Amino acid sequence: MREPNALLAPFDGELAAIKARAGVPPQHWQALYQQVFENYAALIQHLPASESHHHAGAGGLLQHGIEVVRHTLDLKQGVTLPRGEAPEVQSRRQDLWTYACVTAALLHDLGKPVTDHRITLFDGSHERGRAWSPIHGPMPVGATYRIAFNPRRVYRHHERIPPLLVHHLIPATGLQWIAGDSDALHSWLAAIQGDLADAGAIGEIVGKADGLSVARNLSGSTHVQLPTAQAKPLVERLITGLRYLLDNGDLPINKRGAAAYLDGDTLWLVSKTTLDKLRTHLIEEGQPGIPSRNDRLMDELQQHDLLIPNDDRAIWLCQITIGDWQQQLTCLRMDVSRIWADPDRRPASIEGQVEPRNAEPNENDSAAASSPASSTPETTATASPDATGSVQNSNQADQSDSSADDLPLPFNIPNESAANSETATAEQSDANDRPSTATATATATAPSEARPAKAEHKADGQVPGLDASEDAGKRFLAWLTQSIEQQTVPINTAKARIHVLPEGLALVSPGIFRDFDSANWNHAQKRFQKLQVHKKTPRDENIWTCQASGNRKQAILKIILIPDAAAILGVELPGANPAISLLEP
Repeated sequence: MREPNALLAPFDGELAAIKARAGVPPQHWQALYQQVFENYAALIQHLPASESHHHAGAGGLLQHGIEVVRHTLDLKQGVTLPRGEAPEVQSRRQDLWTYACVTAALLHDLGKPVTDHRITLFDGSHERGRAWSPIHGPMPVGATYRIAFNPRRVYRHHERIPPLLVHHLIPATGLQWIAGDSDALHSWLAAIQGDLADAGAIGEIVGKADGLSVARNLSGSTHVQLPTAQAKPLVERLITGLRYLLDNGDLPINKRGAAAYLDGDTLWLVSKTTLDKLRTHLIEEGQPGIPSRNDRLMDELQQHDLLIPNDDRAIWLCQITIGDWQQQLTCLRMDVSRIWADPDRRPASIEGQVEPRNAEPNENDSAAASSPASSTPETTATASPDATGSVQNSNQADQSDSSADDLPLPFNIPNESAANSETATAEQSDANDRPSTATATATATAPSEARPAKAEHKADGQVPGLDASEDAGKRFLAWLTQSIEQQTVPINTAKARIHVLPEGLALVSPGIFRDFDSANWNHAQKRFQKLQVHKKTPRDENIWTCQASGNRKQAILKIILIPDAAAILGVELPGANPAISLLEP
């Protein structure tokens, strides 16, 4: 164990910047802030933030925590808190809300040593050790420790642990300060437990700051004062992303209709499903330079010999059999050691078999893999259609090789969620509260598919003709209907929060609710969802994911979907926006 001051020494520059942005007197900094950072360093020492994802090296958790605090204060400079209060109230409470943001930033990942790590502590002898957890408090001075990772850790379970650790991190005066403001306390508790949607402004800021730190670390562009990090090659980020998606269950494995199948030492990845989800994951993390076409992702993996080729192709046609379930799929083939070098970490092999077929994949397979958000089939061999990526009848195959670069984009991609382009920076990708200025420009705008707004509306949550005591969800629905009828909100255009899809009306969340009521948008969104006029995902979630593509740019949007909106709202809507596609959950 090292002393806190020695652990913090490499971050003197970052801490000086944090102190300047906090803007509190020296005695307050020492009592409330400096003590928190010292407690944080003493508690986590050289622990990593993850096993194989972001900040995976020794000291990664400390580095990540300080980075998130720095980004949090940078982002907060453009936000006046608490929102919706009079200026004199905001001025009186701004220091408290700054402290709540900083401590939430440090606490957001502090549960990982409890749930994800297995730490053995040695007190003077390496022969006998005992299990240690941060719940016990800081390690004894002079102790040494060994780190292993919990192979059965549950994804995001660490988010529930920080309330058990706050007394080791924050002095009693700091906790009493936060607890004295009920609004700040509610948002702060939600933020440190990972419920960012209920954490209001604190959750938004800390969530964006966390994304910036993760994206910069994974791309090798972090700017903390440590030995200079080299930019990480795309192929390394692709493998890291694949491992993350498989470990966390986002790419299901060895199930009927799964995205991956492990057969002995070979991992078979359903090509389009895997590449689409991998791209979406990397874009949501804010990583730069992610190709918009699947064939480019395959080329990158092939060039580094990460895929086992089928002669000169990446695609294999396989027949998957599990019990009485059988399906033909187009797959990528990879040696399992590329994902899990440790045999003990690998899942069990499939209870069935994967049989490569003699028939060669159709030439159109590369085109099928190149469209990032289309319903292009996985192969052109004859079989019954299946939503999981099974083969389609050959006469249904997409004969074009069009990519996102060729799609018309009748709007600037709104940065309402994590967004990314091949040239956009991580900062631009996370600017959720601002209209996008560094995004794709229009290439073709059909008048029937885009409608500008005539006038601006007030974001006060009030609707003409409805009493302010009316349910917030009903008021939002009435406001949405009136705004579309009166053309006071843009649809399918630059900075629009509303887009028409073939599946229904897409409401960009949470932006559309902020447009309705900037002070109480979160409450309005929850009450609207209670009306149950929207369609939930197959996972029974309220939020869908869309991809906006065009002009070599791309963005991931989070939306709420209203099916048959014209009938539900009783309004006339323009045609579907061709640049936005609903992604498979």
